[in-house]
Amino acid sequence: MVFEIPRLVDGPLALRPHTPADLDAVYARCLDPLTIKWTTVPLDYTPEMAREYLAGISVPQENAVSWALETGGNYAGTIDLRFQGANSGNLGFVTSPEFRGRGLMSRAVRLVLGHAFDELGWDVVTWSANAGNAGSYKTVWRCGFPAPIAVPYLLNHRGKMVEGWISTLANGDSREPAASWADTARRLPSVPAGVE
Repeated sequence: MVFEIPRLVDGPLALRPHTPADLDAVYARCLDPLTIKWTTVPLDYTPEMAREYLAGISVPQENAVSWALETGGNYAGTIDLRFQGANSGNLGFVTSPEFRGRGLMSRAVRLVLGHAFDELGWDVVTWSANAGNAGSYKTVWRCGFPAPIAVPYLLNHRGKMVEGWISTLANGDSREPAASWADTARRLPSVPAGVE
């Protein structure tokens, strides 16, 4: 199944196809220490890798759709929705460092959930991240995802299977937090030794 890349808008935030103009910002984002820590971006990332990455995600893809976040005319991050079969998919996202802490990615997640549930008619959307990535979870918590569960050896992180957190939201579930962040944060799974 090939997915188109519809433009989605929430006030000054737009989700749109990536363009070659995003190259410098994508490359800079991939050198950011937090991006390196929590994602699988190659450690030897080069501008050519960024160029190839953009070429692959700026057009309709089979079983996935990728949007660039744009605000004020600036690239602010990337969000992906990947089809995983059985009328469901999963989210992946990364925010450029200079745009963190503004709630932009939570707004983007809300737009993507609306697209997945209301336009594509999916039943379930899943979020997962390396154990301990509370910042990523807080992004989806704002959109109704319940506290994650920890699963040993869930994710491949640069050739090593690591513990991950996973949470799911079903079509029809509330897209608002079920509890305060303070209460939810207390219920987050413990982080394995060696994970900061």
